[in-house]
Amino acid sequence: MDIDYYREMLNTFMFDELEQLFTEMPFFEMQDILYEIAYDQATEDMNLLVYTFYQTLLYKKESASLHLSMSNLMGILLNHVHNAESVGFFHGLRAAELEPENIDILEFLLYYNHIPKKLLADAVAVAFARKIVLQRPDSLAARMTLAKDRSN
Repeated sequence: MDIDYYREMLNTFMFDELEQLFTEMPFFEMQDILYEIAYDQATEDMNLLVYTFYQTLLYKKESASLHLSMSNLMGILLNHVHNAESVGFFHGLRAAELEPENIDILEFLLYYNHIPKKLLADAVAVAFARKIVLQRPDSLAARMTLAKDRSN
């Protein structure tokens, strides 16, 4: 289906129908469609209804994957919106609460230590990085965090 079809469903609050369509595809495809609707790089148009749609999905069934996707949406894709990085950080932390042993989530959260606002405290970032390198020694994000810690 054309992206405009999904955009129109979102813009007319056809959330149940949209959710049904998304259940018929892999999560990453839904995520890609929603990210494309949320921020059109060509026109720089934003659509925060994507965030609202994600919230309706969370109300029905909270999951780390939804929170992580929302963290990426707000913290990276829409980080130019005032306080969006903080919203993204919140969702990233919630994803980590739901799946504390998920190294992918911890590695993603290190991003929030390397941004100008530095939402993730150094001590927490170092603890995450140490945990990550035990399972993923080649993690660039973890190695950068540990190197930064050693230089302080």
